[in-house]
Amino acid sequence: MISVLLALSLTVEPGGLTVDGALEKIRAARAGGDASVATVTVKGVNVLRETVVFTPEDHDIRFVGEAGATISGGDRLTDWKDEGNGVWSASIPRHPGDKRAFFEQLWVNGRRAERARLPDRGYFKLKNPSCTDTKDGSNKPFIEKFQLDAKEGAPLAEVSADELRYAQLCLVCKWTFARRILCGYDAATQTVTTRSPTAFPHYAGWSNGNPVWFENVRSAFDAPGEWFYDAKARRVLYRPLPGEDMAKAVVTVPSRELSQLVRFAGDPEKGQYVKNISFENIAFECAASKTLLTDVVREATGGKFLPGVAGPTESWQYQAAQSADAAICGEGVRNVEWRNCAVRHTANYAFRLQDGCQSNRIVNCVLEDLGAGGIWLGAKQSYVPPGEGEKIARRVYRTTGPKSNAHNLISNCVIRTAGRFNPEATGVAITHASDCKVTQCDIYDIYYTGVSIGWVWGFRGSVAQRNEVSFNRIWDLGKGVMSDMGGVYSLGTSYGTKVHDNVIHDVKSHSYGGWGLYCDEGSEGILEERNLVWNTTDGGFHQHFGTGCVIRNNIFALNRELGAVRMYRDVVFDVPCTLHFVNNIVYVNEGPLVGEGVRNVGGIWANNLWYDARGKDKAQFDKLDWDAWVASGKETGSVYGDPLFADPQHFDFTLSAESPALKLGFKPFDYSRAGSSLNK
Repeated sequence: MISVLLALSLTVEPGGLTVDGALEKIRAARAGGDASVATVTVKGVNVLRETVVFTPEDHDIRFVGEAGATISGGDRLTDWKDEGNGVWSASIPRHPGDKRAFFEQLWVNGRRAERARLPDRGYFKLKNPSCTDTKDGSNKPFIEKFQLDAKEGAPLAEVSADELRYAQLCLVCKWTFARRILCGYDAATQTVTTRSPTAFPHYAGWSNGNPVWFENVRSAFDAPGEWFYDAKARRVLYRPLPGEDMAKAVVTVPSRELSQLVRFAGDPEKGQYVKNISFENIAFECAASKTLLTDVVREATGGKFLPGVAGPTESWQYQAAQSADAAICGEGVRNVEWRNCAVRHTANYAFRLQDGCQSNRIVNCVLEDLGAGGIWLGAKQSYVPPGEGEKIARRVYRTTGPKSNAHNLISNCVIRTAGRFNPEATGVAITHASDCKVTQCDIYDIYYTGVSIGWVWGFRGSVAQRNEVSFNRIWDLGKGVMSDMGGVYSLGTSYGTKVHDNVIHDVKSHSYGGWGLYCDEGSEGILEERNLVWNTTDGGFHQHFGTGCVIRNNIFALNRELGAVRMYRDVVFDVPCTLHFVNNIVYVNEGPLVGEGVRNVGGIWANNLWYDARGKDKAQFDKLDWDAWVASGKETGSVYGDPLFADPQHFDFTLSAESPALKLGFKPFDYSRAGSSLNK
């Protein structure tokens, strides 16, 4: 990456020079006039005492790791004591000033252990929820209540009030998620009470049936592999799995409470950037949650947390875990590369690059066991180039400004096992960013969207243009927990954005919205082609409302509810909606081929091949049969017929040479090219 002759060479290792110490030496060399590239060799597991901060004076540095090189925000728990009955305990680490560390994650031999959870598996369903706004100028919080069945709530009734305050309520509402501190449980009415400074349920659908569960509940600490933060005894309790030897076990917790392991503190408004730095073969691990415990919440709980011990995280982030921190984050980052690195064991995102981050590369990296999502790319606002003002309109933006986020590359990465602390997070979020590329990645085992593009709802314009999502394998999303998501999800004006040659499958929503390709509010100017999508709860493709999007030469197969292709908004904010749907193959064996409302939306539909494996008499197109659909004039040149896939029930969608799709102009594509070489 950097071609200048290497001069300064340092080594970071446990018991020796620290990362901060290496930076101090490099800064001293820079101050002395040494402008050459510095090389820092990283050895062993280096535990941070505080976040490593790079500033604009840091540039032209290579960090190269030897085998096992790790930068960690975690401490090991070693003083394990057998308490009997399958329970072991260790003391909670202390901070300076005798402050007890508070943490919400624990790893045993590299495995994320389950916090004592109620229920042990699955979820309860929200019942009779209510929310009262008590704000009267005195900054009082909202009061939230709901009921449990008597059997479900019985374990909560066994927990004393002082311990209940260290438990957490976890609640999914459609596309968003909240963690709440418990204020009380009334066994007589089976009523749970929480309080919050945010009106979470008012917005997101505080409704019956939403998934809900509890964490760090002593009475639920009953299964091997579980742990419990015992604030009263100031001990950590753990039940080993069969075969685990606690004398030899490596048990790690983020007791330093570092939600950020590395931060790049550039100042793009002043034209000051952290630049020309590379990281190779280094793992970053054990990042804590960003504690959002406010004075309002502390008041809500009566301020009864133990002295010197913090309370649980309280959060609601609206969508995509937008306020979650990241293990590696920054502003004003230019030409920085992570190659052959890993980020794992976090409560937050792996990466978050915001204002003024341009021309950065994340290549050949594995991001796994993430509390939130993989990578967030995007400025805080839709910044426009100087001289154009701050009003964003529906137009093409071809240049970038100092605070713009643009030209970043994510290539050949594996992003998996995410959303373990906040399930609303996405694999990759490209928000207020342009000209970014996500390619050849495997993105899977996530509770929400795979790749999200844009951060403007409706026809209000966006700088998220000319982004590319290509040759990725995206699967195992939703898991029946979150709703309203997609393999690739888009929002707002996205002129020049291309989504192509991706393989997307197994998207399972809780209630609705398990889409493959999902053009949500105001999606505009997007080309989606040569994508293979199968086995989604809802359609392989859905457009909420948008205009000028072209969907061509895709395969949508074995999609279930609401139509394999669906859209229903024809005019929004006086903007006529359109969609161009051409040369696609759509194949189902349940549910309609086309959902309700499509005929009212403008655009060109032509040369598509449609087939329902149950028989032509079962095929539905916007509530019409095939003959009525053709007669409606919605599309031209299309055919109903078997595409002659090699073995669709085993997900081999290779086309026979006799497929009628070929006569319609469908161009076969090699979908085996999708995905990361790291996972093959």
